[in-house]
Amino acid sequence: MLRILSDLHVFDAQTQIRDLRQLEPLLAGVRTLIINGDSCEMRRGIARPDVDRLQEFLRARVPEVIFVTGNHDPDISETHELLLAAGRVWVMHGDICFDDLTPWSRQRLELRRVLQALRANVPAADCAELSTRFRLAREAARKVEPKIDPADASFRAQLLRFWDTFYPPRQVLAMFQAWRELPVAAARLAVAQRPTAQVVVTGHVHFPGVWVQPPGPTVINTGSFFSPLGGHLVDITDDHVYVRRIRRQRGQFEVGHQIAAIRLQAV
Repeated sequence: MLRILSDLHVFDAQTQIRDLRQLEPLLAGVRTLIINGDSCEMRRGIARPDVDRLQEFLRARVPEVIFVTGNHDPDISETHELLLAAGRVWVMHGDICFDDLTPWSRQRLELRRVLQALRANVPAADCAELSTRFRLAREAARKVEPKIDPADASFRAQLLRFWDTFYPPRQVLAMFQAWRELPVAAARLAVAQRPTAQVVVTGHVHFPGVWVQPPGPTVINTGSFFSPLGGHLVDITDDHVYVRRIRRQRGQFEVGHQIAAIRLQAV
């Protein structure tokens, strides 16, 4: 079985994952595990041995583990996207769907300036290519690190995060707008650049859901391991994509009820 998770944000003070062993029920019976970005924070506060520990934990329990890069872990691997099921399922973190990567962030203007500077050194025609967009997004993520140490669980750090998230009010409005725009933007990007994709699996915005975008692909967002919205997992077989809720039971994360079953059309 192939399973996709995303936005674990391991070692982040805000994640519900306090012990990697909490993930073990989600790994049982899985032959290939894909972590679709933001497995952990690699830009500040996390040492390389911590990242190694996360990778070793997962690889000791699943025969094949693939890490797709996200904006928080731009150096976790060199894999920025995956085409699965004979090209019918496209997996990518989702930040490239936005011109400034994280439009709800207080650092959006800084990100925009960095991206503009990076794009200025690239031929305009190349900027439309997905490979270039992924590369520039990861370079920008490296250059704009979080102002608050993600691993800092102090009361002061929690207050600062609350302030950064909810003030000014446009931050919250921008977040709601990103939730609404991601499915449309992801479907549009797939139609233009990954036309064989019938299903697009994203993360990034921490808003779990399934959206049908006719005549384009169905878009899935797996949410995150943050509360209160939580997350979904995606299982892929030869001809189906299943979306299931991730539930927290007795301190562990388990496979919950089925949200959707999407039949893949023959190619």
